[in-house]
Amino acid sequence: MIFKYNSLFIFSEKNSLFFFTEFCDHVNLIHGPNTSGKSTLMQSLVYVFGINDVKEHLEEILALDVFFRLDFSITTDGITEDLILIRDSGILYIKRDGRPTLVFNGVNGNSSFEHVKLKKYFHELFGFTLFLESKEEFKPAPIEAIFLPYYISQSVGWVYLRKSFSSLDYYRNFKDDFLDYYLGIETALDREKKKLLEAEILKLQKEQNFLTEMEQNDLSLQVMKISDEDFTARSLAYLEEYKKLQDEVAQAEKEYLVRCNELSFLNERKSVITRIKNNQIKQQPEDDNCPMCEQSLPNSFERVYIYLQENNDSIEQLKLVKEKIIDVQSTVNSLRGSIEKLKEKINLNYQIFKSYSEQNISMDSWMSTKANIKLDENIVNKIGKIAIDLKAKNDEMSGYKTEKQVLEERNRKSYAFKDMFEKSLVEMDVKALTDERFTSLYKIAAFPFQGVELHKTVMAYHFVLNKLISESPNIHRLPFVLDAVFKEDIDEENKDVIVNFIAKNRPKKTQLFLSISEKTDKPSQVARYASEYFKGNAKLILIGNGKDKRALLRPYNNEQPLLLEQSLNIINNVN
Repeated sequence: MIFKYNSLFIFSEKNSLFFFTEFCDHVNLIHGPNTSGKSTLMQSLVYVFGINDVKEHLEEILALDVFFRLDFSITTDGITEDLILIRDSGILYIKRDGRPTLVFNGVNGNSSFEHVKLKKYFHELFGFTLFLESKEEFKPAPIEAIFLPYYISQSVGWVYLRKSFSSLDYYRNFKDDFLDYYLGIETALDREKKKLLEAEILKLQKEQNFLTEMEQNDLSLQVMKISDEDFTARSLAYLEEYKKLQDEVAQAEKEYLVRCNELSFLNERKSVITRIKNNQIKQQPEDDNCPMCEQSLPNSFERVYIYLQENNDSIEQLKLVKEKIIDVQSTVNSLRGSIEKLKEKINLNYQIFKSYSEQNISMDSWMSTKANIKLDENIVNKIGKIAIDLKAKNDEMSGYKTEKQVLEERNRKSYAFKDMFEKSLVEMDVKALTDERFTSLYKIAAFPFQGVELHKTVMAYHFVLNKLISESPNIHRLPFVLDAVFKEDIDEENKDVIVNFIAKNRPKKTQLFLSISEKTDKPSQVARYASEYFKGNAKLILIGNGKDKRALLRPYNNEQPLLLEQSLNIINNVN
């Protein structure tokens, strides 16, 4: 599965500012002076997917009440599908052709119910199955892990490995699980399932040995009968608990229905306020006529003041409604979870009641075995069932790799990495590394360099790893995004070495995004890089006018009107 970014649109209705650019299929060179907004563009490409790790770096632009729209496509087995992704603060919209718009209300917190739903959706969309260990249990990896191999941040990505997103630091054995998954060796979930299988097999073997010994000793035992009076008491207690839980479910479902209706009302109110605000924009006093009677709108000072007050009130009401939608959606999600837990408890109580027996005889078997049944008959049946279960478990276990096989595959990947890595260091004119702590893929934690040599070494590492990942079957492929490929202290000769290396080793089936910082007192070299090294396969995207700082957004003058209209229709649930 290969993803391609087609265009990025950022818009602030409140401040009438915007940014828009289309991306080419090969290399996209984002350039401009320091602090012009290059990293903001790069961070927007992951923020729009619900990644909150970069939110701190986007605070300045987020304060302008912007929404981000990313148009991208997915190609699977030669079939391409176009998608639209819009993030409006804490609300995320996903539009796919021929399908209703998916809305996730409240994704600003990684532990929120909506963000967990979003993570599950992206796991399915990307075919992503990585699990990571946290608090002694394996959980689906966060969205950041989907992007990590393909996104190198400006802040720490060129110094520390696998640190472009800080939220991944808290998982146990992250490096091994991450590399195993992306190199197609083994997943943490496989390891956990294998561990559980081993425990189940051991338990079955012990039970089989115990029962076999009893059967071979030909012991004759009497089956204890269940006391009718005792069972009746259990039944009455169960029925009382069942009635109580059903009442709680009914009450919760009633509240859930009320909240769902409230959510529908708020969404409709948001749509109405949006239409009112749009009409107010089109019906300005003095300049326009009433849309109903064609009379000129009053142009007195008082009327203009009232008009402006009403327009500002619409904007404020729209903001309040959006906040209320997120709050009510949270309540709906909480109620849904409570209802599910109550129903699970009802089902659990029923199973306990059904299985109740003082002598380990289920209720079902109690009905048929109340008369005299010999224990040795049950033993024989039990041994036969255990034998069948053991065979099934052993067959299932054979599908997993042994520890020896995993180590052998890791070694093969490490050798392949070392060979390509050493050649890349030669290309980059970096001193050779001889210690396996710096060349063995699963042992590398850092490199013994500083400055330009460290920068080039880390870059070689990421390109070689990307090459290895491309050889792994069934692993999603994202555009390779490298923010700030030049450090400020890199001289022109080394810059050419780096660009030449990137051009020769860039992934051929996915897009490449590079941000390059330029000094305003020197001529730009980006056009030369594009023609000399990328041979016309690069698009140049200049941020601002090449001089100003914080220049990503510019005044909106009715550019991309259809794109804006479609985006607002998606946000306001207009079909």
